Amino acid sequence: MEKLEQYVPTSSSDRTKRVLRAFIDHLPANGRANLIRHLQSLQSNQEIHDHAESLVNGLLMPMRTLRSTPTISPRAGMEDSIENVAAHSGSSAAREARLKRDCLTRDGLKCVVTDRYDENSMDRSNTNIRTTYTECVHIISFSLATWKDEQEEFAKNVIWTNLTRYFPSIENQIRFTRESINDTCNAMTMSKALHPSFGAFDFAFEATPRRHTYTLKNYKPRLLDDLPESVTFTRHNSHFSLPSPGLLKIHATIARIFHASGAAEPIEKAIRDLGETALLAKDGSSDISAMLAATSLGVLGSRAGNIQQPGLLLNPTTKG
Repeated sequence: MEKLEQYVPTSSSDRTKRVLRAFIDHLPANGRANLIRHLQSLQSNQEIHDHAESLVNGLLMPMRTLRSTPTISPRAGMEDSIENVAAHSGSSAAREARLKRDCLTRDGLKCVVTDRYDENSMDRSNTNIRTTYTECVHIISFSLATWKDEQEEFAKNVIWTNLTRYFPSIENQIRFTRESINDTCNAMTMSKALHPSFGAFDFAFEATPRRHTYTLKNYKPRLLDDLPESVTFTRHNSHFSLPSPGLLKIHATIARIFHASGAAEPIEKAIRDLGETALLAKDGSSDISAMLAATSLGVLGSRAGNIQQPGLLLNPTTKG
Protein backbone atom coordinates (compact mmCIF):
# COMPACT_ATOMS: atom_id res chain seq x y z
CA MET A 1 0.00 0.00 0.00
CA GLU A 2 1.46 3.34 -1.12
CA LYS A 3 0.50 5.26 2.02
CA LEU A 4 2.25 2.73 4.21
CA GLU A 5 5.36 2.61 2.03
CA GLN A 6 5.67 6.39 2.25
CA TYR A 7 5.77 6.31 6.04
CA VAL A 8 9.08 7.50 7.54
CA PRO A 9 9.96 5.78 10.86
CA THR A 10 10.37 8.18 13.77
CA SER A 11 13.18 6.10 15.30
CA SER A 12 15.05 2.85 14.85
CA SER A 13 12.59 1.16 17.20
CA ASP A 14 9.45 2.48 15.46
CA ARG A 15 7.16 -0.50 14.80
CA THR A 16 4.49 1.45 12.89
CA LYS A 17 5.00 -0.24 9.51
CA ARG A 18 5.27 -3.69 11.02
CA VAL A 19 2.09 -3.23 13.06
CA LEU A 20 0.04 -1.93 10.15
CA ARG A 21 1.39 -4.61 7.81
CA ALA A 22 0.41 -7.33 10.30
CA PHE A 23 -3.13 -5.97 10.50
CA ILE A 24 -3.40 -5.68 6.71
CA ASP A 25 -2.03 -9.20 6.20
CA HIS A 26 -4.23 -10.95 8.75
CA LEU A 27 -7.51 -9.05 9.13
CA PRO A 28 -10.59 -10.48 7.39
CA ALA A 29 -11.33 -8.85 4.04
CA ASN A 30 -14.03 -6.48 5.31
CA GLY A 31 -11.93 -5.42 8.30
CA ARG A 32 -8.89 -4.91 6.06
CA ALA A 33 -10.98 -2.72 3.76
CA ASN A 34 -12.01 -0.56 6.72
CA LEU A 35 -8.39 -0.17 7.81
CA ILE A 36 -7.09 0.68 4.33
CA ARG A 37 -9.90 3.18 3.78
CA HIS A 38 -8.96 4.96 6.99
CA LEU A 39 -5.23 4.91 6.24
CA GLN A 40 -5.88 6.51 2.85
CA SER A 41 -7.60 9.41 4.60
CA LEU A 42 -4.56 10.20 6.76
CA GLN A 43 -2.44 13.12 5.65
CA SER A 44 0.73 13.10 7.72
CA ASN A 45 3.44 10.79 8.98
CA GLN A 46 2.33 11.50 12.55
CA GLU A 47 -1.28 10.56 11.81
CA ILE A 48 -0.18 7.19 10.43
CA HIS A 49 2.01 6.58 13.47
CA ASP A 50 -0.79 7.58 15.84
CA HIS A 51 -3.27 5.27 14.16
CA ALA A 52 -0.91 2.31 14.40
CA GLU A 53 -0.42 3.08 18.07
CA SER A 54 -4.18 3.30 18.55
CA LEU A 55 -4.52 -0.22 17.14
CA VAL A 56 -1.98 -1.51 19.66
CA ASN A 57 -3.39 0.47 22.57
CA GLY A 58 -7.05 0.11 21.65
CA LEU A 59 -7.14 -3.54 20.59
CA LEU A 60 -4.01 -5.66 21.05
CA MET A 61 -3.05 -4.42 24.52
CA PRO A 62 -6.52 -4.62 26.10
CA MET A 63 -7.36 -7.96 24.48
CA ARG A 64 -4.15 -9.28 26.05
CA THR A 65 -4.61 -7.69 29.48
CA LEU A 66 -8.35 -7.78 30.11
CA ARG A 67 -8.98 -10.84 32.21
CA SER A 68 -11.04 -13.37 30.28
CA THR A 69 -12.98 -14.95 33.12
CA PRO A 70 -14.17 -14.17 36.65
CA THR A 71 -12.82 -16.01 39.65
CA ILE A 72 -15.99 -17.94 40.53
CA SER A 73 -15.62 -21.64 39.75
CA PRO A 74 -18.45 -23.79 41.15
CA ARG A 75 -18.37 -27.51 40.56
CA ALA A 76 -20.83 -29.18 38.21
CA GLY A 77 -24.11 -30.26 39.72
CA MET A 78 -23.90 -27.74 42.56
CA GLU A 79 -27.01 -25.71 41.66
CA ASP A 80 -27.56 -24.75 45.29
CA SER A 81 -24.15 -23.10 45.40
CA ILE A 82 -25.21 -20.75 42.61
CA GLU A 83 -28.03 -19.45 44.75
CA ASN A 84 -25.55 -18.96 47.59
CA VAL A 85 -23.24 -17.04 45.30
CA ALA A 86 -26.14 -14.86 44.19
CA ALA A 87 -27.06 -14.10 47.77
CA HIS A 88 -23.52 -13.01 48.63
CA SER A 89 -22.19 -11.53 45.41
CA GLY A 90 -25.10 -10.29 43.31
CA SER A 91 -26.77 -11.41 40.10
CA SER A 92 -23.70 -11.05 37.84
CA ALA A 93 -21.80 -13.53 39.99
CA ALA A 94 -24.71 -15.94 39.74
CA ARG A 95 -24.67 -15.70 35.94
CA GLU A 96 -20.94 -16.36 35.88
CA ALA A 97 -21.30 -19.34 38.21
CA ARG A 98 -24.13 -20.71 36.08
CA LEU A 99 -22.00 -20.32 32.94
CA LYS A 100 -19.23 -22.36 34.56
CA ARG A 101 -21.73 -25.10 35.38
CA ASP A 102 -23.29 -25.02 31.89
CA CYS A 103 -19.91 -25.27 30.16
CA LEU A 104 -18.86 -28.16 32.37
CA THR A 105 -22.10 -29.94 31.51
CA ARG A 106 -21.70 -29.29 27.78
CA ASP A 107 -18.00 -30.24 27.77
CA GLY A 108 -18.53 -33.55 29.55
CA LEU A 109 -16.88 -32.32 32.76
CA LYS A 110 -13.57 -32.08 30.89
CA CYS A 111 -10.99 -29.53 29.80
CA VAL A 112 -11.56 -29.10 26.05
CA VAL A 113 -7.80 -29.07 25.39
CA THR A 114 -6.29 -31.73 27.64
CA ASP A 115 -9.35 -34.02 27.84
CA ARG A 116 -8.75 -34.28 31.59
CA TYR A 117 -11.77 -34.34 33.88
CA ASP A 118 -12.54 -31.48 36.24
CA GLU A 119 -11.06 -32.46 39.61
CA ASN A 120 -13.85 -30.86 41.62
CA SER A 121 -16.54 -32.74 39.70
CA MET A 122 -15.12 -36.22 40.27
CA ASP A 123 -15.70 -38.66 43.09
CA ARG A 124 -12.53 -38.83 45.16
CA SER A 125 -12.70 -42.62 45.20
CA ASN A 126 -12.23 -42.76 41.42
CA THR A 127 -8.48 -42.96 40.95
CA ASN A 128 -8.48 -44.38 37.42
CA ILE A 129 -9.00 -41.11 35.56
CA ARG A 130 -6.82 -38.11 34.81
CA THR A 131 -8.05 -34.84 36.28
CA THR A 132 -7.16 -31.16 36.39
CA TYR A 133 -8.50 -28.04 38.02
CA THR A 134 -10.58 -26.17 35.46
CA GLU A 135 -11.94 -22.69 34.88
CA CYS A 136 -14.60 -21.26 32.61
CA VAL A 137 -12.66 -19.35 29.96
CA HIS A 138 -14.24 -16.59 27.87
CA ILE A 139 -13.13 -16.15 24.25
CA ILE A 140 -14.08 -12.47 24.18
CA SER A 141 -13.31 -11.07 27.62
CA PHE A 142 -16.24 -10.76 30.01
CA SER A 143 -14.60 -7.54 31.25
CA LEU A 144 -15.74 -5.71 28.10
CA ALA A 145 -19.34 -5.88 29.31
CA THR A 146 -18.83 -4.11 32.65
CA TRP A 147 -17.35 -0.84 33.88
CA LYS A 148 -17.29 1.13 37.09
CA ASP A 149 -17.10 4.74 35.87
CA GLU A 150 -17.32 6.96 32.78
CA GLN A 151 -13.62 6.75 31.99
CA GLU A 152 -13.68 2.97 31.98
CA GLU A 153 -16.90 2.92 29.97
CA PHE A 154 -15.37 5.22 27.35
CA ALA A 155 -12.22 3.11 27.07
CA LYS A 156 -14.16 -0.13 26.71
CA ASN A 157 -16.39 1.48 24.09
CA VAL A 158 -13.21 2.31 22.14
CA ILE A 159 -12.09 -1.33 22.39
CA TRP A 160 -15.51 -2.63 21.33
CA THR A 161 -15.63 -0.16 18.43
CA ASN A 162 -12.26 -1.44 17.21
CA LEU A 163 -13.47 -5.02 17.46
CA THR A 164 -16.59 -4.34 15.39
CA ARG A 165 -14.74 -2.14 12.87
CA TYR A 166 -11.98 -4.63 12.11
CA PHE A 167 -14.03 -7.78 12.69
CA PRO A 168 -17.45 -6.77 11.30
CA SER A 169 -18.68 -10.36 11.40
CA ILE A 170 -18.88 -10.17 15.18
CA GLU A 171 -22.15 -8.26 14.82
CA ASN A 172 -23.46 -8.81 11.29
CA GLN A 173 -22.81 -12.57 11.01
CA ILE A 174 -22.14 -14.02 14.45
CA ARG A 175 -24.76 -11.67 15.96
CA PHE A 176 -22.62 -11.34 19.05
CA THR A 177 -23.05 -8.35 21.36
CA ARG A 178 -21.75 -7.40 24.77
CA GLU A 179 -25.00 -8.77 26.17
CA SER A 180 -23.89 -12.18 24.82
CA ILE A 181 -20.63 -12.22 26.81
CA ASN A 182 -21.88 -14.90 29.21
CA ASP A 183 -23.36 -17.17 26.56
CA THR A 184 -21.87 -20.65 26.22
CA CYS A 185 -20.90 -19.83 22.61
CA ASN A 186 -18.27 -17.50 24.13
CA ALA A 187 -16.90 -19.84 26.78
CA MET A 188 -15.31 -23.23 27.37
CA THR A 189 -13.96 -25.41 30.13
CA MET A 190 -10.19 -25.24 30.28
CA SER A 191 -7.44 -26.35 32.61
CA LYS A 192 -6.54 -23.65 35.10
CA ALA A 193 -2.91 -24.05 34.03
CA LEU A 194 -3.73 -23.30 30.37
CA HIS A 195 -6.09 -20.40 30.95
CA PRO A 196 -3.38 -17.69 31.30
CA SER A 197 -1.71 -18.90 28.09
CA PHE A 198 -4.96 -18.69 26.14
CA GLY A 199 -5.53 -15.15 27.38
CA ALA A 200 -1.93 -14.19 26.56
CA PHE A 201 -2.21 -15.51 22.97
CA ASP A 202 0.40 -18.19 23.67
CA PHE A 203 -1.83 -20.54 21.68
CA ALA A 204 -4.97 -20.28 19.57
CA PHE A 205 -7.58 -22.50 17.94
CA GLU A 206 -7.16 -22.49 14.15
CA ALA A 207 -10.14 -23.78 12.15
CA THR A 208 -9.93 -26.89 9.96
CA PRO A 209 -12.29 -28.05 7.18
CA ARG A 210 -14.01 -30.27 9.76
CA ARG A 211 -16.54 -28.29 11.79
CA HIS A 212 -15.64 -27.82 15.47
CA THR A 213 -12.21 -29.41 14.91
CA TYR A 214 -9.22 -27.12 15.40
CA THR A 215 -5.48 -27.30 15.16
CA LEU A 216 -3.75 -25.65 18.09
CA LYS A 217 -1.30 -22.97 16.99
CA ASN A 218 1.42 -23.04 19.62
CA TYR A 219 3.33 -19.76 19.86
CA LYS A 220 5.33 -20.82 22.93
CA PRO A 221 6.35 -24.47 22.52
CA ARG A 222 8.98 -24.17 25.26
CA LEU A 223 6.16 -23.36 27.68
CA LEU A 224 3.41 -25.52 26.18
CA ASP A 225 5.46 -28.58 25.28
CA ASP A 226 2.59 -31.03 25.79
CA LEU A 227 -0.14 -29.14 23.93
CA PRO A 228 -2.04 -31.50 21.59
CA GLU A 229 -1.89 -30.86 17.85
CA SER A 230 -5.66 -30.69 17.46
CA VAL A 231 -8.94 -30.86 19.35
CA THR A 232 -12.55 -31.58 18.46
CA PHE A 233 -15.30 -29.99 20.52
CA THR A 234 -18.12 -32.35 21.50
CA ARG A 235 -21.46 -31.23 22.84
CA HIS A 236 -22.47 -33.54 25.69
CA ASN A 237 -25.67 -31.59 26.31
CA SER A 238 -27.70 -30.23 23.39
CA HIS A 239 -29.11 -27.35 25.44
CA PHE A 240 -25.83 -25.44 25.27
CA SER A 241 -24.06 -24.06 22.20
CA LEU A 242 -20.50 -25.10 21.40
CA PRO A 243 -17.80 -22.40 21.33
CA SER A 244 -18.48 -20.17 18.33
CA PRO A 245 -16.17 -20.85 15.35
CA GLY A 246 -16.47 -17.16 14.48
CA LEU A 247 -15.35 -15.96 17.91
CA LEU A 248 -12.48 -18.45 17.97
CA LYS A 249 -11.44 -17.17 14.53
CA ILE A 250 -11.33 -13.61 15.88
CA HIS A 251 -9.17 -14.74 18.82
CA ALA A 252 -6.86 -16.67 16.46
CA THR A 253 -6.57 -13.67 14.11
CA ILE A 254 -5.69 -11.30 16.94
CA ALA A 255 -3.10 -13.85 18.12
CA ARG A 256 -1.50 -13.87 14.65
CA ILE A 257 -1.42 -10.06 14.54
CA PHE A 258 -0.13 -9.91 18.12
CA HIS A 259 2.91 -12.01 17.24
CA ALA A 260 3.49 -10.82 13.65
CA SER A 261 3.29 -7.12 14.51
CA GLY A 262 6.21 -7.04 16.91
CA ALA A 263 3.85 -5.63 19.54
CA ALA A 264 4.04 -8.70 21.76
CA GLU A 265 7.41 -7.77 23.27
CA PRO A 266 6.58 -4.17 24.32
CA ILE A 267 3.13 -5.22 25.54
CA GLU A 268 4.59 -7.99 27.67
CA LYS A 269 7.19 -5.55 28.99
CA ALA A 270 4.49 -3.02 29.86
CA ILE A 271 2.60 -5.73 31.74
CA ARG A 272 5.74 -6.75 33.61
CA ASP A 273 6.48 -3.13 34.47
CA LEU A 274 2.97 -2.59 35.78
CA GLY A 275 2.95 -5.96 37.47
CA GLU A 276 0.34 -8.61 36.74
CA THR A 277 -1.24 -8.01 40.14
CA ALA A 278 -1.69 -4.32 39.36
CA LEU A 279 -3.93 -5.29 36.46
CA LEU A 280 -6.34 -7.29 38.60
CA ALA A 281 -9.07 -5.75 40.69
CA LYS A 282 -10.23 -7.31 43.95
CA ASP A 283 -13.19 -9.02 42.26
CA GLY A 284 -10.91 -10.83 39.80
CA SER A 285 -11.69 -8.55 36.87
CA SER A 286 -9.06 -6.43 35.17
CA ASP A 287 -8.14 -3.10 36.72
CA ILE A 288 -8.41 -1.08 33.55
CA SER A 289 -7.11 2.08 35.22
CA ALA A 290 -3.69 0.43 35.51
CA MET A 291 -3.81 -0.65 31.88
CA LEU A 292 -4.86 2.83 30.77
CA ALA A 293 -1.77 4.27 32.39
CA ALA A 294 0.34 2.36 29.85
CA THR A 295 -1.69 3.23 26.76
CA SER A 296 -3.16 6.17 24.91
CA LEU A 297 -6.63 4.95 25.88
CA GLY A 298 -5.94 6.88 29.04
CA VAL A 299 -5.78 10.10 27.05
CA LEU A 300 -9.07 9.28 25.35
CA GLY A 301 -10.58 8.34 28.69
CA SER A 302 -9.51 11.68 30.16
CA ARG A 303 -12.53 13.15 28.43
CA ALA A 304 -14.53 11.37 31.11
CA GLY A 305 -12.10 11.27 34.01
CA ASN A 306 -8.49 11.50 35.08
CA ILE A 307 -5.83 12.46 32.54
CA GLN A 308 -3.31 9.72 31.80
CA GLN A 309 -0.05 9.78 29.86
CA PRO A 310 -0.09 8.34 26.33
CA GLY A 311 1.44 4.94 25.78
CA LEU A 312 4.62 4.57 23.76
CA LEU A 313 4.35 0.91 22.85
CA LEU A 314 5.49 1.54 19.27
CA ASN A 315 8.60 3.38 20.45
CA PRO A 316 9.65 1.52 23.60
CA THR A 317 12.96 3.34 23.92
CA THR A 318 11.31 6.76 23.89
CA LYS A 319 10.66 8.47 27.19
CA GLY A 320 7.34 10.24 27.69
